[in-house]
Amino acid sequence: MLYIRQVRVASPGTTNQHITHVKYSGTKTGPLTTVSRDAVLSVVDHGEVYAYNNVNGTQARVTSREGDSGRRYITTIADRRETNNLLKLPRFV
Repeated sequence: MLYIRQVRVASPGTTNQHITHVKYSGTKTGPLTTVSRDAVLSVVDHGEVYAYNNVNGTQARVTSREGDSGRRYITTIADRRETNNLLKLPRFV
């Protein structure tokens, strides 16, 4: 199981389609590894990935979606909790 804990977004960075890279760990507190969105999509299709927010301890399962342009992106499964969305995670450059 992987935990996405930080995201990098392309400008303007207002939707999940703008996520280009993530930092993840194998545990909720372990060392972080940076990978591209495409690498995460590959893992999401074959295993469990969660968005995890260290600040408030919330987590949500990550899934893939296809945008209007046909390009795939990652997002959390809707559960009516804003605090565990990928775009609520800390950003990195």
